Amino acid sequence: MKRRSFIGKAAIGLVTFTGVIAAITYLRQFFPRLAGEKRRIILSDPRKFPVDTFTFLEEHNLYVYRDHEGIKAVSAICTHLGCILEKSTDGFECPCHGSCYSSNGEVLSGPAPRDLAWYSVSSGADGKIVINPGKSVPPDEKFLTS
Repeated sequence: MKRRSFIGKAAIGLVTFTGVIAAITYLRQFFPRLAGEKRRIILSDPRKFPVDTFTFLEEHNLYVYRDHEGIKAVSAICTHLGCILEKSTDGFECPCHGSCYSSNGEVLSGPAPRDLAWYSVSSGADGKIVINPGKSVPPDEKFLTS
């Protein structure tokens, strides 16, 4: 193989490799990192959660909301790149890239491609509250406690 031929093939290979890496990096923004776990989460007593307040469960990366009727749970993982959301006065905010969500988990602004996931909440056999992160539900669905 001549030197000119080798350099030409090496250049094409390098450009192809760079293009593939750039495409993967670009497409990755549409698929968030799965930082959460998919196992069921058991809450001991629903009365430990203040009424009309979102309570952050750091070990599970989710917020639990309790009102006078019941309990519901929403993911605290940004749908953009998987950052952990912070609660704001109007809903939730991503400290990494600025995505904003309403209290119902709807995207208000930012690069987030979709709304937050709401998780199924039910009662276990022993009467304890169980959150199932593997099962998504609509934002208005809640486990009725009263």
